[in-house]
This record gives sequence, C-alpha cells and structure tokens, in this order.
Amino acid sequence: MDVPADRPRREEYADQTRAAVIAAARQLFAENGFFQTKVEQIAKLSRVSPATVYAQCGGKQGLLRLLMDSWTQTPAVAESYQESIAADDAVLVMQTLSAAYLQITKQWGDVIRVVIDVAPHDGESAAVLATAQKRHNHNLTEICRHLEDIGALRDGVDAQLATRIITYYYGIDGLLRTRDVFGWSLEDSNQWLLAHASAAVLRCPAKPLSRTDRQ
Repeated sequence: MDVPADRPRREEYADQTRAAVIAAARQLFAENGFFQTKVEQIAKLSRVSPATVYAQCGGKQGLLRLLMDSWTQTPAVAESYQESIAADDAVLVMQTLSAAYLQITKQWGDVIRVVIDVAPHDGESAAVLATAQKRHNHNLTEICRHLEDIGALRDGVDAQLATRIITYYYGIDGLLRTRDVFGWSLEDSNQWLLAHASAAVLRCPAKPLSRTDRQ
C-alpha cells in the first residue's frame, strides 16, 4: 500500500503543534503555577484549540508527565551515567555526577520545582514525581555500585548507603533547595554539595570543579 505523499507533512505539523503546546504549558506552569493554569490558557498561548491540547498531550496531567519525561530522559542523564560507569577514578565519578546535576537543574529547574510543588496535592502528579525519583535512584544506584566495585567507598559505606547519602544531598531538587536556603548561586550550591556528599561516601574527597566545568 502506497504511503500518501502528504503524510510526512501532517506528521511534521503534528510534531510542531505538540512541541508548541508543551512549551506553552512549561511557561505557564512556571509563571502561574500548575493549578492556576487553565487548559484554555495553554491553548491560547500555543495557538491551538483546547481540544487539541487534550488530543495531542492529554491535558494538564499529560503535559506534566511529558515535561517530566523530557527532564528525566535528557541526554545529560545518559551521558553522565556512561561517563561515571566508565571512570576508574572515584573523584572523577563524583565530579561527573555533580556536573550533571548542575546541568540538568539549570535546564529543567522550573519543571523540577513544579513537579515537587504539585505532587503533595495531586495523586496523578505524585505518580509523576515517583516515576522521576525511580529513574533517578536507578541510575544513581548503579553508579554507587561501580564506586563500591572499584573500592572507592569509605569503610562502613556500601552502595546502598552511598545511594541514600547522595540522594540526601542532591536528590532531584537538592541544588534548588540549597540555593533557596543559603541564597547562593547554583554553582556555589553545587560546590558545597559536592564537597559534603563526596566526603560522606568516598575514601578520598572530590576536588572542586573548575570554572569551565561549572558552566
């Protein structure tokens, strides 16, 4: 059966429409809050009908999940995971992990904050957050097992405990929390978290990141 000649164009238009709706939702969620944002506002900003918002993205809940997917599956996640697992230097592992947290927070901090804020008040959003935490913990656990395998963890600290300690410091919103509490920049917050997390789990502490790595 021949594929209609106009099908690729329709698919391209659908992708562009979907991207516009997601971008509009992200902007409005950050500016107004999730609960205060209406589907009609998202539709107006993305220049589509409310029905299209539901059909393309599943309404507000679907949009929140799509944003979470983009955040937790950003290329930086896979890249930092592969670099960490490949490194035999524990300090480099922690620096790579720390740099990834910083990069992801800079790129997706607004989405992280929305998901964190909404989850306690909405069951579906709580499920979105649980999925994000599960993805985070899976990769971090594998990295900590690697640290254990190369003999880098302190006495009395195994991979499971190291995962819990690093999650305590960083988690999925640790940089945002540290910045809010101390009033520091994200870069300075990251330096503090790196120093304390590595001191808690490694035999040898991780060195501060260079200014280039902080970007």
